[in-house]
Amino acid sequence: MKCCSRCFNPKRTSFLKFIEDNGIADNDRCPFCGRPDGIKIDVSVLGEFIMRGVARAYDSFTGREQAVDDGIRTYSLYEILMRRVFLFDRDNNAAEELTMKLLKGQDIYEPLWSLKMDYGEEDAKQYRIWKNFEHDCKYYNRFFDLTSGKQGGSEDNILHGATGRTGMLTSLYDTCFRDLQIIIPAGFECYRARVIDASLKRGVDYDLEEASIGPATIHNSESGRMNPEGITYFYVAQDRDTALKESRLRGNDRVLIGRFAISRPLKVIDWTKANIYEKAVDIFSQKYSPSMAVYQDFLRQFAIEVGKPNELGRNIEYVATQLVAEFVRGKGYDGIKYDSSVGNGYDVVFFYGPRTDSSAHHEFNTLPDYTDIAQLMEVSEFKIKIEYLIETEGINS
Repeated sequence: MKCCSRCFNPKRTSFLKFIEDNGIADNDRCPFCGRPDGIKIDVSVLGEFIMRGVARAYDSFTGREQAVDDGIRTYSLYEILMRRVFLFDRDNNAAEELTMKLLKGQDIYEPLWSLKMDYGEEDAKQYRIWKNFEHDCKYYNRFFDLTSGKQGGSEDNILHGATGRTGMLTSLYDTCFRDLQIIIPAGFECYRARVIDASLKRGVDYDLEEASIGPATIHNSESGRMNPEGITYFYVAQDRDTALKESRLRGNDRVLIGRFAISRPLKVIDWTKANIYEKAVDIFSQKYSPSMAVYQDFLRQFAIEVGKPNELGRNIEYVATQLVAEFVRGKGYDGIKYDSSVGNGYDVVFFYGPRTDSSAHHEFNTLPDYTDIAQLMEVSEFKIKIEYLIETEGINS
């Protein structure tokens, strides 16, 4: 039986190159994707190539129960190909059936595979520290890396000197951040939405002006994805729809929405590009790099975490992302761009705060005002209405 190149993700270049070099072109329709124009290859030949790639990055861990006891994450072959390698074309509805044909004789569902660096002698400690980054920030050692020996906890969770969080983030910065850097140009338009308490009155409690639509004051600042409580950043969305969705609106909510224009070029980290290292972590390439796989996992996990809604309502849920954001800010960047968790657009957090009394600047350090980088172009208010559609089919009039 044969499949074709059109069954697979067009971004998997090393994988498609193998099909091109070892397959044949014909006009027969592929039994899996139904298309006639792909290069055909025998599933057994391609399956052997897949297993060589899997073995490049993963080891078969037959004692899964022991792996779980040891804290080692295990994956099934199906999970590796579908959710980690993203091997198949997104329109391929026969991906599961094709996986079974490609890997005939293999158990594709049992999680028996683990990343080699999960327990490899040289990379184990560093890798587990990366994976424990969020846990340590939330539950173990929030503000400083420990440098004076063991202070309790597991050995892998103790962060020493250059191998601590600062060292890891510095390594990530040196290796990856420069590739994620972009410039947001002057004139870029962005939006903010704010739900207004029903008890507040316009002209008394708020006005259609900058103070009402800008960042919260330092005394009213709540913990957010990138900012801890008390440190207020300027969150914006690329368009109105994304800004409104980020506000989690309900029926009858009163909403302010402001349109801003960025007044000068700003240097930000574009976390929406967190998949740019796919080639270096391509298990089907001879250039596969285990160390880049660690960075890629961290970048991807940060993108996932920063997009999660804080359903538990606990300030602690964003501690790790707040620390990464503060590290980025300390490197002189103006903000971070990231995918919206609720819409198809993206958001940007700028490391600029609310307008403050200028006299406060004389004695204490404060964030620069967001008005240093953005100009409010317009602000409007409206009320959310929900229309109910009543099904009447089958009722005689």
